[in-house]
Amino acid sequence: MKKIISMVLIFCIMLSGLAIFADVTVEARTLPRVANDTLLRLNHADIEQLVLRHNPVVRNNAITQQGLNDMIGTPIMVDALIAGQNQLLAMQAQTSAVLASIMSVPSDGPDPVRDGIVMSLMNDIASTERDLMQMSAQIDQMRSDPVRNTFNRAVMQINNANRQIIWGVESMYLGYHMLDNQLRQAGENLSILDRNIEIMQRRQAVGHVTQRAVQSLRTTRSQLVAGIAAMENEMENLKSQINIMLGREFDAPIQISALPEADREFLDSRDNERDLRAARGANATLNVARIDMDEQSQLWGEPARRQEAIARNNYEGEVRALSQRQAALVRAIGDRLTSLELTEEQLEILQQTYEETQRRFGRGLVSRNDLEQARSEISLQEIRVAGAEAELFGAIRRYEWFVRGLNV
Repeated sequence: MKKIISMVLIFCIMLSGLAIFADVTVEARTLPRVANDTLLRLNHADIEQLVLRHNPVVRNNAITQQGLNDMIGTPIMVDALIAGQNQLLAMQAQTSAVLASIMSVPSDGPDPVRDGIVMSLMNDIASTERDLMQMSAQIDQMRSDPVRNTFNRAVMQINNANRQIIWGVESMYLGYHMLDNQLRQAGENLSILDRNIEIMQRRQAVGHVTQRAVQSLRTTRSQLVAGIAAMENEMENLKSQINIMLGREFDAPIQISALPEADREFLDSRDNERDLRAARGANATLNVARIDMDEQSQLWGEPARRQEAIARNNYEGEVRALSQRQAALVRAIGDRLTSLELTEEQLEILQQTYEETQRRFGRGLVSRNDLEQARSEISLQEIRVAGAEAELFGAIRRYEWFVRGLNV
């Protein structure tokens, strides 16, 4: 499943990057060097500007944007749209193949991670289908479309594709930390298993357990070690992909810095109506539907009225969808915050248990193994707390990108 997650993250970013256009507005501030021969210490706060400056797709699309004014209303623009349409068709086919591959993996029961990936890919396919329909309409109406409307549509695609690429790199950054958290848990579990194997070996020596029981634990240990190696490889793969998305060689030295602390007061500080207005103003799907609706309203004839009705339905449907997405994202943040608070409460209980076990160990009432087990439980719970905070941070970032216009 970890391999599937990494593959999907990378694929979604490729899909966004090939959406034809990207924005390259760069805020003036000092950023770390990204030369291939120097170590890049990547902070989360630097990702956006590094992508805007160095991502190959963004840089190429900046050139496309620069030439848009000359291309509008000419056969070159039509050729560009057809080329982009062909790229989207190819990527849609690849997305469907990835979805089919994931769906073919057997599942023993409910799997929120797998279900989330499936839903995300289905949304990507639906979004690509909408883009293809819009591009077909643009190609069909190129001779009659107002120049300004054509330009505005292109600019919206530029900004949306750019945001998708940035969010994709942020998602890989977050995924790296999630894998690192799981790796730490696996390392702690390995330490516990090693202690249990040592105890079982002593018990075997006096005839209390069988060789088969000890061998079963050793087999489990081998599987755990293999799993740890696989996670380490996936983390290296993510670092390589991040390098590529920042315009560097895949093996350039890079260090992923710690995640920022999650804002636990985020829900209290936000303004629901203000955020929804911002999302509506920045959402490319909604704004393209608005342009289509306004454009058709200025034309005569029954075909224009039908197209205007379709555009209005699309617009009103997206308005409703944005409200639903916002509510779902807010609930997700609340759920992650509750989960974090519960894991912290459990950590406090385990710390109290450990202190009591220390006192009992000092009086000879429990074994050293009992003491070590209590300590391990604290270590595991500390890792769970870190993971819960990372999930809260990710949920907040998803909401923030929603406000900036992404259909996350």
